[in-house]
Amino acid sequence: MSARIAVLFSGGVESTTLLYMYLQKGYLVYPVYVKSGEKWEKLELENAINLWKYTKISYPNLMVLRVLRVQGQAVPRKTLKTIQDIFIPLRNMTLITACALYALSKNINRLAIGSLGLYAFPDNTREYIKDLERLIAKGSGREFVIDTPLFGLEKARIIKSGLGIVPYDLTLSCARPRKIKGEIIPCGKCIKCKERQEALTIG
Repeated sequence: MSARIAVLFSGGVESTTLLYMYLQKGYLVYPVYVKSGEKWEKLELENAINLWKYTKISYPNLMVLRVLRVQGQAVPRKTLKTIQDIFIPLRNMTLITACALYALSKNINRLAIGSLGLYAFPDNTREYIKDLERLIAKGSGREFVIDTPLFGLEKARIIKSGLGIVPYDLTLSCARPRKIKGEIIPCGKCIKCKERQEALTIG
């Protein structure tokens, strides 16, 4: 029986890289998208579903994309030009615990997340993730592992390593995406767009 893993999947560069990484290793991969009330989620999820459909054609070991909803409220933002503007309190805890509950319900004891650990957010350190891993294992009474294989890597380096395998042109990382004539378009101005475009150019 193939090893199984849940992957926190949003359809961005990092989570799509993870998806393909574990699919190519032969895992049965269970992608999970978590909705918490952010304005960009509707189009982000639609794009993630399209990316999932594209990937499923080539990878039969890709399982159904599960969409979870958690109680949350969009954080008011005046600007989206800096990293600090996109900080969401308790974001990693919310996403990880939701995914962990789903994974454990499927008897899966491993979850992969695309955190890079490069942003100075209080919930974005290796120690914080390890604490969550320990608490989830203790609270569930079962072994549980949170994989962070991209931790410490620059986005451009990740893209360079996945070129030719991962369809980065289908990814979306945008705080204000729009839909024009049926096509999902990134705003091109927010910090998420600028980071992705810069990394794609370098990569």
